Amino acid sequence: MSDPAATGEESVAALRHDLRTPINQIIGYSELVAEDLEGDEHARTREDLEKIGRAARGLADLITKEIQPGRIVLVGERIGTTGGENATAAKNEGSGQLGQPSLPESELIAPAAETAKILIVDDQEENCTVLQRRLEKEGHTCAAVYDGATALERLAAEDFDLVLLDIMMPGIDGREVLRRIKTDEKLRHVPVIMISALDQIESVVACIEQGAEDYLPKPFNPVLLRARIGSSLDRKRLRDAEQAAFVALKESQEKLAAELSEAAAYVQSVLPAPIKDGPVSASWQFLPSSSLGGDAFGYGPEKDGKFGICLLDVCGHGVGAALLSISVLNVIRAESLPGVNFSDPGEVLTGLNNAFPMEKHGEMFFTAWCGIYDPSTRRMRFAGGGHPPSILVRGDGTTEVLAAKGPVIGAMPGMNFASAEAVIPPAARLFVFSDGAYEIVRHGGSMMSHDDLRELLARAPRENAAAWTMDQLRELNSQPVFDDDVSLVELCFP
Repeated sequence: MSDPAATGEESVAALRHDLRTPINQIIGYSELVAEDLEGDEHARTREDLEKIGRAARGLADLITKEIQPGRIVLVGERIGTTGGENATAAKNEGSGQLGQPSLPESELIAPAAETAKILIVDDQEENCTVLQRRLEKEGHTCAAVYDGATALERLAAEDFDLVLLDIMMPGIDGREVLRRIKTDEKLRHVPVIMISALDQIESVVACIEQGAEDYLPKPFNPVLLRARIGSSLDRKRLRDAEQAAFVALKESQEKLAAELSEAAAYVQSVLPAPIKDGPVSASWQFLPSSSLGGDAFGYGPEKDGKFGICLLDVCGHGVGAALLSISVLNVIRAESLPGVNFSDPGEVLTGLNNAFPMEKHGEMFFTAWCGIYDPSTRRMRFAGGGHPPSILVRGDGTTEVLAAKGPVIGAMPGMNFASAEAVIPPAARLFVFSDGAYEIVRHGGSMMSHDDLRELLARAPRENAAAWTMDQLRELNSQPVFDDDVSLVELCFP
């Protein structure tokens, strides 16, 4: 059962709304007509219109004050007062400068700084006309509808910059229209200014909590109308600019990601294929920490029957590091360092150090481990430039570290790199890798070391040792991704 008190309050509010509606229209039209009358010959008429406006505002104030629950009783269609105050006194109290002061014509019709397309929603056609005429004088484009359902249809079919929405309407009222706008993904960004009487402040607050941008009281103050519309449009343009910037950034990121993916695919394509037969078999695992890494490697038989390998690790990640690593690798493959004996790993690193000084390559340097294996003597000549020593695992499971001293490449011009030598026994395996293969934070918080990797490789099975080792490193890593690129090459000697 409905609450009689609540029902009475709603009836009084509806009555107050109905009484003020034509008065607000009188105020609006009197202001509009006064604006259109220019010249001294219409001065008397403008004064009369201002008097009409003041009187109408006074009457509107009187209605707001007197038509209140507890002050009148609605019986059918009869209205009775409950006494207490004299209407004439109230009228006298509101005499003089009633309602809003008359405003200079220049303030009323000055064009808006920025124009917009505005939808006006009010069940009173005259209210829509007053608003539309005023806003169009300021340069805005306006459309008017007289019920909530039509408003939602127009919003779905057209783009509007702003909605002026009356709260009290039959059928779908303003609050419900606002709710549907703010829950629609396509419409929620459109600012809505609620139109209300001053005594509907609770409804106004609820609308603002629901997402309304602002509100305008009836009758409309032209300066306040202009200011609140301008403020709402400014905020919308700022949000639109932010959204456009976000969309542009997202598209740029997607394009960059696609390009990086293509570049990563190219890097993968230049890595050597596994070798299953011959004096040396080879396989590898490569996992960049980002879409592009600075690791690169190559291996294969030489013209004289020897077997060469080189693994590089450029400082940093991304496009620059990948470009430098591929450039260096291509120079080694093409043997395009003048005066360098490519059968001597130390000479190769010396030539690279002279050809790729870091000051000419974006302050980037790299480390490298190069080796040349002679199957006829089972000797491996190797050289290192700031790179982790490789690990030789013999057939019986014992290990040997193949270390060669030398600084990082590109940092110290004029350096000479010396070669070292080791004998490779039958059934041995050689693992060449980047430092990302052991600089891993484990689940307990400790960092793996070169010796830890050495022990892990000693336990690796003879079949698919590189893949098995990479799986173990993933298990040990406490992070979802590796902090650095991981390259691991396995050479098997029969």
